[in-house]
Amino acid sequence: MTYRVTSDDYGDAMPLLQVTTAPSERLNFEELRQRQRARIKEETSTDTDGILLERGYDDDIDGEFLLKASAKQKRRTVLVFHDAFFLIIDFLQYYALIMSIALRWPWPYQWLMITKFAFVFNLDIWEVFKMFTPGVYDTAIEGFIDSVHIVIGYRFYFMLWCVGILAVTVIYIGLYISMNYQKRYNLLMQIARLQRIYIILWQVFAIPIGVALGKVFHCTPAGNMDVHNDTACYSAEHMTYMAIAMVIAFFLYVLLPIWMLAKIHMQIFSLKSDRHEGYLQLKEAEYGHSLDTIWYLKLYHLFSSFKLFWVYYRPITFFLKLLLIVAYATMLWYPMFQMIIFLVPLVILFIIFLIKRPFRVASFNFQLLINYLCMIVLAFMGLFQNSPLNNTVFFQTEYLFSELLAINLAWVLFTGLWFICISLRNFGILCKRYPLWPRMTSRGLDKLDEDTRKYMRAILRGRIVLEKALSTMPLFSPAHEVARQIQVINAYCREAEFLGDPIHDTLWDLLDELIEAHSRIAPTSLFGSSMKSTIGDTAKELLKVLPDFKKRLAQREYDFVLMTPMKRRILLKMYCIGVFMNGKTDKSRPPLDQSDTVQKLYNPMESLVLKQRTIEGDDGFYEDLNDVTVDMKEMGPAFYRHQKAARTQQNMIVITEAEEEEEADEEEEEEEVPDWMRPGTHLSGISSLYDMDDLDEMMMGIPSRQNSVGSAASRRHRPPSSMSRLSHHSRPSSRASINDDMTSSTPPPPIKEDDESLA
Repeated sequence: MTYRVTSDDYGDAMPLLQVTTAPSERLNFEELRQRQRARIKEETSTDTDGILLERGYDDDIDGEFLLKASAKQKRRTVLVFHDAFFLIIDFLQYYALIMSIALRWPWPYQWLMITKFAFVFNLDIWEVFKMFTPGVYDTAIEGFIDSVHIVIGYRFYFMLWCVGILAVTVIYIGLYISMNYQKRYNLLMQIARLQRIYIILWQVFAIPIGVALGKVFHCTPAGNMDVHNDTACYSAEHMTYMAIAMVIAFFLYVLLPIWMLAKIHMQIFSLKSDRHEGYLQLKEAEYGHSLDTIWYLKLYHLFSSFKLFWVYYRPITFFLKLLLIVAYATMLWYPMFQMIIFLVPLVILFIIFLIKRPFRVASFNFQLLINYLCMIVLAFMGLFQNSPLNNTVFFQTEYLFSELLAINLAWVLFTGLWFICISLRNFGILCKRYPLWPRMTSRGLDKLDEDTRKYMRAILRGRIVLEKALSTMPLFSPAHEVARQIQVINAYCREAEFLGDPIHDTLWDLLDELIEAHSRIAPTSLFGSSMKSTIGDTAKELLKVLPDFKKRLAQREYDFVLMTPMKRRILLKMYCIGVFMNGKTDKSRPPLDQSDTVQKLYNPMESLVLKQRTIEGDDGFYEDLNDVTVDMKEMGPAFYRHQKAARTQQNMIVITEAEEEEEADEEEEEEEVPDWMRPGTHLSGISSLYDMDDLDEMMMGIPSRQNSVGSAASRRHRPPSSMSRLSHHSRPSSRASINDDMTSSTPPPPIKEDDESLA
């Protein structure tokens, strides 16, 4: 599959390459979906992703906007407190190891009693019981403590350590097999998390395990084990202890560092420090924005704290600890050579640290140098104290207390200030402009090549588009944006390959995932190239209201919670059909607002009817129909329906009250009329005819209520011209007939049906 880029799409792009990756090597669509689900499971998207979704993914977006996105991370790739913890615990464990050796030199008794709690850092329970049990410790040189004076037996103590190590290993194997058997969608993330936990665990317990195993190699002048005087050295039992200790040490101090070396070596991106730094920042930004999980899956925490020269720092510390444990276990009778083995690697590493700083954060290099300087001074003190050529008074017992106090107090002071400083920097209280941990927004980015930064921005943009395409439902997946990114990334792949940029491999990985996703999304997406442009515009408009639509559906589920699912689905389908048939707007007739008409009709200052009746004052009660006392907006989607019903009810109340008042007025008028003009007499029909003519003229143009005379006349559809003519011509004849009736006693002829219609 190839994609062509025109000058309108991307002006500075080079000709594209055809994809050379074999189809079998690509990730299938289901695996891509699983990766996407794992990312969502681990962490939700950030605010930056929403902003990009609003603004689009075009290339005119400022590149600095994408770079600053890495500063707002939700998933943490910053290892500030992780590294600080190991720097502090490593020195404390080293000091406890030196102190356990110095019990035979010895260090000043007062100092040992003050700092005996330091054995807890190595979990050296044997030495803790020795120092905390009164009268057990003997400070004489070459003095050995009888094992019967120790509360805990070393057989049980050694067995406890071995069972604990075996149990932890079995738990790891069991969890690993269980995870592979369940095959969950986030299997790789679970395995990576398990590996990280165990790596941290072994790093913390490396020296404590070595101290516990190394004691089985100590022998007394009598030829017995120092920790168990009843067992002869080099006996079968003693050989069993040493064999078990050597097997554990081989797995812990040899195989584990080698495995870590292999893992780190596979992730070395470039042999140039600037490109290595840029690659680390890119992977941290991708993981922080849920764009990729390589940082976590490939165990980047093993080396992401260090510069390129010191990427193997963690395995090197394991080998250093192995060397110290071997010297502690095998050179009990040679304390001077024991201190030389302690001193030589520390001095070499200290000199290298001065030349090549290991940590990416400068303040951690300062603390590392302080640690090694104090360790070297302690080793020098042990060397000169056990040297036969020692003639200086500064290493005598009476001066050692002050020297040890000064060294350890200086370390505590520097470490406390350093930890407070990095904590304030990490939380942004100090130096907000420059983050403590190197990110893509720090000043170090200016050292990167311009092409590399351009590729990094393109990868971030492409990852965001791919993530949105995989997390959106296939019908609304932005297939057009994916196709656009395929063209851009394909062009950059050719350019990066030509320039030899190390991000070339990352570009190809992203291109493969984009192509695979597009091949599955395009046939069903409304934004595909096979769809009309109007369909895409409609889909964009629909996407804007999807959050509100989703909220309304959730509210609907809550409202219909007592209804069966089938009935809910039927109602939803009927509603959707009604929307498509009736259109977007409600075509039903809106309620007639007659408030102005009612006010004119029943206000004595404006109503013609009331003026003719000479009624003064307020005739009836009027209330503004638009003043709805009930807060209808809280009724939700039924607001307009309730509003319509309320208005209709108010109109009916006003009209009913007006009818009652009119009837009362008519009764009063009837009482004032003479008896011969009242209804029920022989002149009632003619009088009614006169009243209807007058009322017809007065009510002309004024809406009348139902079932009234005016409404009856309007229903007969009589033209206004004929009404006026009939009214003028009918009056003389009617007056003449009245005069004739008054002179004669004969009853008037009945009114015909046509006359009634005219009336």
